[in-house]
Amino acid sequence: MLTELSVTNYAVIDRLRLSVGPGFNVLTGETGAGKSIILGALGLLLGERADTSAIRSDADRAFVEGVFELDEPHVRRLEEILGAEVEDGVLILSREVTAAGRNVCRVNSRTVPRKLLQDIGAHLVDIHGQSEHLSLLKPGEQRDLLDRYGGLTEMRTRFATLSATIGNLRRDLRQSEQERREVAQHLELMEYQAREIETAGLKPGEEESLSAERSVMVNAQALAQMVSESCAGLDADEAPEPGAVQMLSVAVRVLSSMEQLDPAAGQMRQRAESISVQIEELVRDLRDYGEAAIYDPRRLAEVEERLEVIATLKRKYGPTVEDVIAFGDDVSGRLMRAEGSVETEAQMQRDLQDTCGQAATLAVELDAARAGAAARLSKATEEQLKFLGLESATMAAAIRHRREAGGLPPGDGPFVDYEISSGTVSETGLVQEPVKFSSTGAAEVEFLISTNPGEPPKPLASVASGGESSRLMLAIKTALAEVDNVPTLVFDEIDAGIGGRTGEAVGVKLAALGRRHQVLAVTHLPQIASHGQRHFSARKVVQDGRTSTCAVEVEGSERLEEITRMLGSETDATRQKAKELLTQASEG
Repeated sequence: MLTELSVTNYAVIDRLRLSVGPGFNVLTGETGAGKSIILGALGLLLGERADTSAIRSDADRAFVEGVFELDEPHVRRLEEILGAEVEDGVLILSREVTAAGRNVCRVNSRTVPRKLLQDIGAHLVDIHGQSEHLSLLKPGEQRDLLDRYGGLTEMRTRFATLSATIGNLRRDLRQSEQERREVAQHLELMEYQAREIETAGLKPGEEESLSAERSVMVNAQALAQMVSESCAGLDADEAPEPGAVQMLSVAVRVLSSMEQLDPAAGQMRQRAESISVQIEELVRDLRDYGEAAIYDPRRLAEVEERLEVIATLKRKYGPTVEDVIAFGDDVSGRLMRAEGSVETEAQMQRDLQDTCGQAATLAVELDAARAGAAARLSKATEEQLKFLGLESATMAAAIRHRREAGGLPPGDGPFVDYEISSGTVSETGLVQEPVKFSSTGAAEVEFLISTNPGEPPKPLASVASGGESSRLMLAIKTALAEVDNVPTLVFDEIDAGIGGRTGEAVGVKLAALGRRHQVLAVTHLPQIASHGQRHFSARKVVQDGRTSTCAVEVEGSERLEEITRMLGSETDATRQKAKELLTQASEG
């Protein structure tokens, strides 16, 4: 829920901080006091388009920040959207708009695109009324709400599994058919390629090893001369002058004598002995190397021939030996798959037809269950609408299939083409093309409303606006309160066009809705305001010749005076009426 809203330099707001709580929060104030401006700032925070003209005239930027405390399900959902952890269940959204047109959106100090801010805001707040931020107007959200309302989550999960299986089978079948056609078109070439690479018997690292061996044989004479010169400087047996081995032997004897006179010379003697041993080993290694570095014409020819085979294969199949090996493995694998592809594809076709049949059956069951849930939801909503003064309003839910162009050939059913309206299933018979499956079912769901007798029901988004729209939303939200996941609901000018009696009913419903959601309502009716658990008053103040909007929480006598003002005249009678409204609301 929203715990704090901070606004700076937005419209006539200089600085404003609104600390709202759980339950039903009310915002009142005289016309023009800035109530809608506060909601406009909230809309800006939730990703609505920014207008630089809304920046306060003496400022170069406007800033809005909101602090939200989230429960575990919302934390998980928003972490998926953000791709980042939400620490301690606290989410801080901020938005800065500059006079130069710069627009900076942040989530927990991380800069994000406005679209991401919109996506996050849609999971946090619904604003109903003149400035709409309505997830409930989206058909996808309507379907999700209807399924949660009808307890159909488990059925949808099963359908999603079948849908994913259908998608995977279709993809695998297309890939297999395409690969089989490609192999058939180039069968002789692919067989030759696989045989040529297999016959060569290449090994990783072979080319480097052969190249090194060839270099040694080609340069065998020069290497032998270098070995001889190296040994001559190390061993006296190879030169007239004493070598390093003999000279170190003398040094070891002298150091041994020194050690007898001074034990500290022992370390130097040990080092000399170690160096002497290493030089002797080096001499042996050099001699072994010289004996191995011989010129063998037959072996050199074999190496050259093998390197030419490798070079030829590399020109055809890849820049390295490893690439050639991988190419051969791929071609061989494709040939093997092609050999068994006809039988494999036949099995995939059988699996696909069986899975489509299961999905089609479950689709009918799912949408029939949706029809029942739609009927119950329609009835519950209509009852709420009557309570809110819209006695003639009716609601229905249309559930229709999406048709899929092409898709599976005829006979992949059974598929039933049907439409559900007001909870009635009307089957029009079997069809030849399959429905378009998705993870949510084979149908689209749309809430339809009629607010006047004789008028056909129309999509919720196009029926009403302003206060009537807010009451429609309130009725639906009340009916859906058990399953609606948006934590904060905002109702702007919900009292437009209604009187005190209906206002009392609206107040009762908002208070009831506040038991499951955080609710913030802007109202001019004292009958609604009296039901608020927290009451804020928007006011304009003039300071240093500048007008600014602020919002203060009113309690006790201040709240009584605000309710009295809303009744129209500050008399003893209206003050008594205000007391009665507050008492009645607290007892209700």
